[in-house]
Amino acid sequence: MRKDWALISIIALILVVGLGLVGYLKLSKKKVIANPLPSNGNQQVAGATSSQPFFAEDAKVSFFYSDYCHWCQKEESEVLTPLAQEGYKVKPMNIGEKPEYGQQFNVTGTPTFIASNGDRLVGFQTKDVLKAWLDQHK
Repeated sequence: MRKDWALISIIALILVVGLGLVGYLKLSKKKVIANPLPSNGNQQVAGATSSQPFFAEDAKVSFFYSDYCHWCQKEESEVLTPLAQEGYKVKPMNIGEKPEYGQQFNVTGTPTFIASNGDRLVGFQTKDVLKAWLDQHK
């Protein structure tokens, strides 16, 4: 009698672990977008930046950002906007709208600046630091 219960318990344990593993594998295959678009038309997208004065498609430095990233918004308002008045431009790469940019350019966080030669500057940058870096990558 004890052997029967032990065998049934082992089979039940194997089934529970197997079902849990199958469920985990199915969930892990789903793509998760960190910054989904607003759920209805009444919500505003924070920092919508499609036509900012510091963006230029032909710029040699790409700016990887997301409209929902607090540090990106701070970078735009406190650093890029004043630099645009001095003629500095960056190429917009919104990984909130196009997550494939992150995979294609191996960007794991925003804000990130990538020069045409592959040099990177990751995280929030002050105006002086970014200006000097942009001058090096003209």
